[in-house]
Amino acid sequence: MIARAQYISASRRTDLPRFFHRQFFNAWRAGEITYDGGYGRSYTVSLRPEHVLGYIFWSKDYSAFIRQAELTDLVRQSNAVFHYTINDFARLEPHCAPLQTRLSALYALADMAGPERVFWRFDPVLRYRTQSGQVEQTESSFFRLLPQVAKTGITRCYFSFMTLYRKTTRRAVEFLPFSEEERADIALRMSEAARDAGMVLCNCCNEDVPRLAPEIEQAHCVDDRILAATDRFGVHRRLKPAPTRDGCGCCESRDIGSYSPPCPHGCVYCYANPQTDAAG
Repeated sequence: MIARAQYISASRRTDLPRFFHRQFFNAWRAGEITYDGGYGRSYTVSLRPEHVLGYIFWSKDYSAFIRQAELTDLVRQSNAVFHYTINDFARLEPHCAPLQTRLSALYALADMAGPERVFWRFDPVLRYRTQSGQVEQTESSFFRLLPQVAKTGITRCYFSFMTLYRKTTRRAVEFLPFSEEERADIALRMSEAARDAGMVLCNCCNEDVPRLAPEIEQAHCVDDRILAATDRFGVHRRLKPAPTRDGCGCCESRDIGSYSPPCPHGCVYCYANPQTDAAG
């Protein structure tokens, strides 16, 4: 356990707000959390107010999280920002709640925390072939969702093109690459639509995208500038860059999630926890 104040990420490794909210809030009340770091190691991290600069939450469904009474106390006492992944491709996300349920939670979250502290993630943009041979792409969902998200006042959207790691070849669908020309066309169309909706479009970990579509910013999902601007308690300190993979622009934070047990969403494209029993 370290005593230096830090931002707590909860979590890139699993959907903690959706599936493990009670464990989190019990630990928050206790002032520390212990998590499985893999390879037989566990770590304990202080959640005492003097050791936390703020919380960075990540989820595909905040419905249960916002019903927890402790969340109001946490937001009253600590800085908090919320990454909210909302896609609309049920075939690839077999265990996500219905879209309207997730959108309703988005509206409630933006009202509670303020839209400047909620970030929409549309991720990933990909192409795939089903077991029946049908080829599908996901970016069309962005244009359907954009007006529904924009009316909340949220002004930042993060996206990426799927990285075709070797482990993603062993899935229930076949993921297919985009050409550079196709990536440029998709990125430009998304950027123009986002701009017209009053939203800044940011790209994660695709180093060619800002070159192909200059209006698109490199994403800093743990963003020193935004965390400083949304600090309500005067505790923010300048953060060092701490990328998690090639092309990542994130700054330092402490992630308290675990890959074990695997995330129950079972998304077919997930990099962390391969899923092989969905949608053909």
